[in-house]
Amino acid sequence: MNINVRRYQDGDALAICEVVKKDVLAETIKDYPQKYIDGLVKNHNEEFIERRAKTFHVYVLEDNKKIVGVGMIGPYWDSLTESSFFTIFIDPEYIGKGLGRKIIEALENDEYYIRANRVEIPASITAVEFYKHFGYGFKKLGNIVDNEGIYRMEKYPKISNNNVDINQYNMRPYIDNKYYDYKEFIYQTKKDAYLKYVEHYWGPWNEEAQRKFFENFINQVKDDAYIIQLNGKDIGFYNGLTLEDGAYEVGNICIIPEYQGKGIGTKILKDMLELHKEQDIHIQYFKINPVGKLYERLGFIPNGETDYHYQMIKPKEKVK
Repeated sequence: MNINVRRYQDGDALAICEVVKKDVLAETIKDYPQKYIDGLVKNHNEEFIERRAKTFHVYVLEDNKKIVGVGMIGPYWDSLTESSFFTIFIDPEYIGKGLGRKIIEALENDEYYIRANRVEIPASITAVEFYKHFGYGFKKLGNIVDNEGIYRMEKYPKISNNNVDINQYNMRPYIDNKYYDYKEFIYQTKKDAYLKYVEHYWGPWNEEAQRKFFENFINQVKDDAYIIQLNGKDIGFYNGLTLEDGAYEVGNICIIPEYQGKGIGTKILKDMLELHKEQDIHIQYFKINPVGKLYERLGFIPNGETDYHYQMIKPKEKVK
């Protein structure tokens, strides 16, 4: 294998499209629905690549003159002090052979990177761990996928070569397929979090009954549930939902025992409150749980109760 890195040349577009298609169909498809994959392949056509090549600096990886990888860098929304990576794909036949590092090194030696105070990456779910290896962390509220199905990651080249804060967390959408099965992890995490409350109100934990209850629960929330990760380790799960009246309901924030007491759950809640500040936000908690004082400090006010729960609401912020 003789890998060469060079700048884009006229006539490269078709080969780049083929690399993108192969990578997407082999790797990205593990984390996204078929409709998303079809759109991604369709949009990365020759015209799209040629247009980007006129605006960004494009680098390709060659193996004996065969293009096997691509990466681009350019200004972040025309900024003179910020840059962004785009369209980073590797032929799946070459994954695990160090080509990803080669393309990142090429981009980080480019003038757009060297001049930048900040570099952003719109990262697919599939690529988050890869970018973390190179010191890219999550933007404020970038640790959940946006409406384009991507994360927003960033690095500050002139400040540090490693911008990954150990307190930064990642919320990965819940996936249940042949590549990822988080169902048992969520069940055990939820059991650890609520065992004492269930036994306080209803007696000893009934595993069979609780398994049935959980199946109904996960089927209801699976499209609005996330796995919480810290430094690549699964440490909990979160679920929330926008209601029919437009309000937002915080469901569960459950952290595994060894990561409790570190403020992670509170940080996640604060970020969710910021994300949904233009909506009324509902939350409830077991009456024997002292967490209500925290909710009051975060702006929640009483909004009713059930036999076992107190209910609270944080009114939406007024638009200035």
